[in-house]
Amino acid sequence: MEDIRKIILYKPQVNLRLKYYLTISSVTIFCLFVVFLALSVNRFIKNSLPVSLSIAQEELIASEPEEELEISSITLTVKRGDTLQSILRTQGVPANDIQQITKLASQRKINLNLKIGQQIVLDYEIGFTEDEQSDLTTETKRLSSVTIKIDKINSIEISRSNEIFVAIDKSITLNKLIAKSSVVIESSFVAALKNLKISANNIVELTNAYSHQIDFQRQVKPGDKIMVITEKFVNEQGEFFHSGKVLFASLTLSGKEYNIYRFALDGNDSEKLFSEDGKSIKRSLLRTPVKIVRVSSHFGFRKQHPIHGFSAMHMGVDFAAAKGTPIYAAGDGIVTEIGWRSGYGRCLQIKHSPTLSTFYAHASKFATHLKKGARIKQGQVIAYVGTTGNTTGPHLHYEVKVGGKRVNPMSIKTTPDVGLAGKNLAKFQVHQRKIKQLSKKLDLVTEVSENEMLKIKYTR
Repeated sequence: MEDIRKIILYKPQVNLRLKYYLTISSVTIFCLFVVFLALSVNRFIKNSLPVSLSIAQEELIASEPEEELEISSITLTVKRGDTLQSILRTQGVPANDIQQITKLASQRKINLNLKIGQQIVLDYEIGFTEDEQSDLTTETKRLSSVTIKIDKINSIEISRSNEIFVAIDKSITLNKLIAKSSVVIESSFVAALKNLKISANNIVELTNAYSHQIDFQRQVKPGDKIMVITEKFVNEQGEFFHSGKVLFASLTLSGKEYNIYRFALDGNDSEKLFSEDGKSIKRSLLRTPVKIVRVSSHFGFRKQHPIHGFSAMHMGVDFAAAKGTPIYAAGDGIVTEIGWRSGYGRCLQIKHSPTLSTFYAHASKFATHLKKGARIKQGQVIAYVGTTGNTTGPHLHYEVKVGGKRVNPMSIKTTPDVGLAGKNLAKFQVHQRKIKQLSKKLDLVTEVSENEMLKIKYTR
């Protein structure tokens, strides 16, 4: 009995101890868990924070705008009285910059050669300055270069290098192409050439060249055809820039071809125009000293004079043309008479050789600076069509004298300036065949490069 009571009394004590140990264990485990958790959090923060800061820093740098300089250009056209210095001063360019630029320009004589209509391009660097206190942005503008255009191809660029300006010669790179075009004549030879879209120099050259071979008034008719092969210059983008030389021309009049070839003689860089038979187009005299005309009175006996009414011998040829039409020298020579002669009005005479001379009358005015004793080149403008003297309308009275005797200008035989022979003639014939092969190729393609033209092989 006593033993049973002891057991009953001991049980509560065991329960209390058990509860005590359990409580101690729980606290210890909890503390250990807290320590572990703290250590884990600390390790995570140490590992991730630098990465987060780095990413944030990169995002911040990326979000900051980069400061860039903008380029602004102004194109100015030279007007009467403008100088480079006055143009720069008007644009507000600092005096020190103007002094450097004009000094470089004067070394190339640019300042003296400015022409009305010439273009000058000013390039500026545009920057922005921020004021942190006022939170305002100010625009800054500084001249970076001045480009002076000399012609279509060449220009001079005076650009800033730090605080010093330097001058550089620049030119546009052009590529030469060869093109073919043709047109049917409707009204006149010159009008047809204009429809071919070739340069004014080419029109004058072809007109003068064919003046030696044909009579524009009698031989050229509507329905005739002119074909040319010309040089064509384009920029690096393939855009048309300007026309070059005529390499070949073929004028078909009533089914007959009159061909002209450009060819350089052996050992001579000077090119000349030659006919199909290898003879130079240029001859001792032009067939007609004016263009786009009609013959209003031929050489010979006239039954009734248009002014005096009686029959008389007409000792020259009259070419009717609009007042102011240029009159060309029929050949090389020296002016032996210039002034006013009764009945002929303003007139002049050119001596081409000891036995050959030409006479031009009824001019409205003479070419500038022309005087007695002046040397004249064939095709040079010497006067302009008018109505001075005894006339019923504007026209040129033209005479040719051989050995002091007046002869019919339309029937006189002229001699070629050059006739090819030997090796030169053989080379010219090779050139002819290459041109004809080129013409065939240009019937298939719009144009060819200069290198392609040189590679063309001819067939016999």
